[in-house]
Amino acid sequence: MLPLWAKNILFLLVYMISGLVLVVIIEGLVSGTDLIPLNTAVEKVIVGMRTPILTTLLVKVTQLGNPFVLSSATLFAATILLVKRRAYEAILFVVAMMVATTSLVVFKNTFQITRPISDIYTASGWSFPSGHTTIATAFFFMLSYTFFAKMRTLARKIGLVLASIGATILVCFSRLYLGAHWTLDVLAGVALGLLAVSFTILIFNIFVERRRSLIERINS
Repeated sequence: MLPLWAKNILFLLVYMISGLVLVVIIEGLVSGTDLIPLNTAVEKVIVGMRTPILTTLLVKVTQLGNPFVLSSATLFAATILLVKRRAYEAILFVVAMMVATTSLVVFKNTFQITRPISDIYTASGWSFPSGHTTIATAFFFMLSYTFFAKMRTLARKIGLVLASIGATILVCFSRLYLGAHWTLDVLAGVALGLLAVSFTILIFNIFVERRRSLIERINS
């Protein structure tokens, strides 16, 4: 396991990089032209990949990646942690997801960008950033972070990380494939999810984790 200072440096890097990516995307949106060709190019490639079987599969994927479903999964994971007397981790998990959700709502209502028009899928609400992508990124990031140390073998640790990355990628791809979002929406969603989680973990590490007595009281 990494020492606390090393963890903080790692999550600070994630925070800074994801924040920078988000800023670049927002600047591109504000300019109105810089990043639009990326949306168009990816959309053309995605449309050419569509088949009835793949469409059916990715509709199921996007349903499983629904923010409500993942919020319910968060409560389930928190309940398991509480039963195992790991209240600190349960609180961290829930707070990180709340930060991601709140940030998502703020961004959507601030920019109010309309969705692309899709002939195979209907979605409502504002497009930027992708809610599915933001919440999925935050959820699977926290899932790996919370349970990584509890995996007894290296193979299980690697499996957990790869499964989390794979699930996030599937949700991201499903939103693009179904035409529910622009490419920039999905990239911003990933960045926002990473930003929210890394910020929350850093705050907990700096202000809570050093106070071992407080953690012991929380877990008691």
